[in-house]
Amino acid sequence: MGINESDLSRRDFMAKASKLGFGTAAMLYLASCGGGDKSDGTDSTDATSKPGGFTGGGEKLKIGVVGIFSGVGAFTGRIVNNSLDAAVTEINATGGIGGRKVEVVKRDTGTDAAAGVKAYQAFAADKDVVGVVWAGAGLAESLAQIERDNMPVVTVFNDLFSYDALYPKGKQRSVFQHAIPDKYNFDTLMKYAKEDRGYTRVGLMYDTLLSPNAKEFFTAAAKKHGITITGVESYQLNDADFGPQVRRLSSARGEALMVWGVAGDTAGLIKSIDKLGSGYVDTPTAKGAGWHPHILGSPGGTGEHTWADLAGSAAKSGTLTAWHMGGLVYLPSFAMRGWMKKHLNKTPTGAEEGPADGLYTILKGVEKAGSTDRGKVVSAIETMGKIKFSSLEFGYTATNHLSKTEDEMILITLERSTGAAKTDPAYQLGVEWKEVFAAGYVGPTHLVRPTLDANRRAHPDVVKELLDLGYGTQCTKHADGSLGKECKVH
Repeated sequence: MGINESDLSRRDFMAKASKLGFGTAAMLYLASCGGGDKSDGTDSTDATSKPGGFTGGGEKLKIGVVGIFSGVGAFTGRIVNNSLDAAVTEINATGGIGGRKVEVVKRDTGTDAAAGVKAYQAFAADKDVVGVVWAGAGLAESLAQIERDNMPVVTVFNDLFSYDALYPKGKQRSVFQHAIPDKYNFDTLMKYAKEDRGYTRVGLMYDTLLSPNAKEFFTAAAKKHGITITGVESYQLNDADFGPQVRRLSSARGEALMVWGVAGDTAGLIKSIDKLGSGYVDTPTAKGAGWHPHILGSPGGTGEHTWADLAGSAAKSGTLTAWHMGGLVYLPSFAMRGWMKKHLNKTPTGAEEGPADGLYTILKGVEKAGSTDRGKVVSAIETMGKIKFSSLEFGYTATNHLSKTEDEMILITLERSTGAAKTDPAYQLGVEWKEVFAAGYVGPTHLVRPTLDANRRAHPDVVKELLDLGYGTQCTKHADGSLGKECKVH
């Protein structure tokens, strides 16, 4: 698969987004956080009766969307458009919410935080807007006003949790997070390194501009899992020469190396390692006398297929990234796949579940509250229990405004449509390579085994579907159907 204009736009976007407080918390998940002084201002209740048993609002349930629909970040806007267009069409075709049709109003921020602030202010001033789905710039700069307005906001590409800025640690009670926390990513990878592969020595290479907190998260995860840190090296976005850092890491002989940066830089670093003859082979080699580290990367780097296009043969099967169960949008039981096919004649590319589930969170809050009063909607979201819409079941409480759980974290591995890597024992690729991916594709796919027990605790029905239908890389599969650690690659 070649590199196209969209792929280049992704890298350009990440470079510019770094100046706006975005990070690489997850693939396409744009981390920004902040706070503001507390104010007691709230919206008053509009008691006008409307159809469907609700009070307040207009004839339609109007949801504001802050997104990046133009410029170098427009690829995120396309994901938001596909997600919401499919979801809203489905909702309205099946009776709406309480008899009301749903309308989304999208405002483009580009990569300009000030435009995000203006977009939010316009939504806040419109009494018919019952909540906001946030997938663009300006969240950090708008948090103080969001608190004053008590506006229901669901962030789908923004990580407040990892920075202790999500309620109740943060002050904005009306903000809910549907994005993966970066803290979970580091912990999931470090747990895999220690418990599944038996590694005891791990290093880190990270981008100080986009991921300034990577060292902090890495160090905490290493301490938690009893891992010895063999070296921490940093670089600046778009660095071309990784020679000095690679030589120091090579001397330290770590068995695994976490690489935290965007796709282009990750590819450059891996190619530098490969030129030394130190490319990853398998776990026994990583534990051997030389330096052939197992690469554990970031969702915005090794979790994004373009890094493999750029790295070529230096991109090795078995390279791992942390992700989450809800992102397995190709599963037959996850509705987003069917909605996009039915209403848009498109196939999900990843992350489409987020905006749709953010939208549905607000709508179900309105339905439970029986009102479009913003404060009542916030309270309803906290007390409505679990809901299921585009993919996984999820929910919030008064003391937990994060929809993701640690048990829902998964690992994804680099594989190729040309077939599994040659190793003894052998392993097979999942059925998604026949159903979803085009010939010649190289990129991440679900590695089932390492998080299987935790995933089964969280969503046993989804795990059963994965195993029964053969989705994901399920090495090594025993005769009784159990999965073992014998596979040397991952």
